[in-house]
Amino acid sequence: MELIEAQLDRLVGPTHHFGGLGVGNVASLSHAGNISNPAAAAIEGLDKMRMVASYGVPQFILPPQSRPDITFLKQVGFQVEDDSALEHVGEESPATFSAAMSCSAMWTANAATVSAGVDNRFGTPAMTVANLTASLHRAIEPPATLLELRNAFPHATLLPPLPGGTAMRDEGAANQMRFGNGENQAGLHLFVYGDGEPAPKHFWPRQTLCACQAIARGQGLDPDRTFFVKQNVNAIDAGAFHNDVVAASHHDLLIHHDAAFDDPAGVIAAMEDRYQEIFGTPLRRIVVSESELSLADAVSTYLFNSQIVTPRQCVGTSEAKPVLICPTQVQQHEAANALIQSWIAESGLFSEVQFVDLSQSMSGGGGPACLRLRIPMTEQQLQQTNARFRWTPELDERLRETIQRFYPTQVSLSELAHRDVVTQAKNAQAEIGKLFLSEELRASAQ
Repeated sequence: MELIEAQLDRLVGPTHHFGGLGVGNVASLSHAGNISNPAAAAIEGLDKMRMVASYGVPQFILPPQSRPDITFLKQVGFQVEDDSALEHVGEESPATFSAAMSCSAMWTANAATVSAGVDNRFGTPAMTVANLTASLHRAIEPPATLLELRNAFPHATLLPPLPGGTAMRDEGAANQMRFGNGENQAGLHLFVYGDGEPAPKHFWPRQTLCACQAIARGQGLDPDRTFFVKQNVNAIDAGAFHNDVVAASHHDLLIHHDAAFDDPAGVIAAMEDRYQEIFGTPLRRIVVSESELSLADAVSTYLFNSQIVTPRQCVGTSEAKPVLICPTQVQQHEAANALIQSWIAESGLFSEVQFVDLSQSMSGGGGPACLRLRIPMTEQQLQQTNARFRWTPELDERLRETIQRFYPTQVSLSELAHRDVVTQAKNAQAEIGKLFLSEELRASAQ
């Protein structure tokens, strides 16, 4: 029986901006204060979703989280009774105002850590919602994320964010990889953490070993199939604030930069041996050396943050090679582009590559894989999902119309405090909310 890897993205919201809030996120820090284009950001995301769906891959979509987050602003002491008070917030504490307006929930790879039902104690897909405690603007997301995931996937087991504050820093699936043969058979899990010695010199690690271990325990993952490896401090200091900036995985394939892991104990090699023992075939591992692609270029191009999907119509056939979805920055970089062309022509790892323009997301530090959460499930479990959150051409068309009507095409952080801009953003979110409640569009997804 096939284990289907559904993809979950989120529509970028109308208050998308470059606040420079990402800890250790070089792209986010370097674009802080730039003028953003929320309309373009939302369309770029929808274009990628449409591409993924065109391969027959189940594509799900969440609406933007509500912004501005007035509840958060009140919790931190601001007396915000109406939108007119937002300008005062922006003047007194720009970083707090930016957090309240942030659309960082668009990067759904950080929403949760997911295991297949065949892997865990529950027998259903299990999702531990990430606490995102490393960053103020992201730490306000989990309560809404928990409710959204519960609504979209009522058949799944939803586990709340880990307690414990910074000691349990968790950034979700961006620091976890599952390996298997594409069948509904228990797989292997690799968790990547950044804390401990040696420590990075410049950036704070956003994932801890304690958090990884707690997630594995909570989901009941088999200890003999679960591995923990430390991220290389040089990768963190170079701007790989999540493992998925320097490593990618799909089924039996692991591709990573040579500087991705700090692994003197041979954790990856032990995992390779275990994979061979269980599945009878080797785990395919591709290591990219510094001479092939520098660590700095890996971070700037987001090569390893490419999204990998296997077309459903090819599953179980000799044509079942995955498709690689890369940001256009890879295409424009000679060494990175040469690597992926060799993976197609010489290694036969992929059937093709698709380049996608995600300029707005990339400027905030998020490539194709950042924008999606992988949720492995059986066909029966897929039928139990909430059709309201399934991407369809009809929903896509209506969302594009709403974006055209309500989303700004350029906005600065200070302009987000203007009452007319806030009103327009709220109107956009209200219209989008209606679409996800539409019985007509729900019927089209069934």
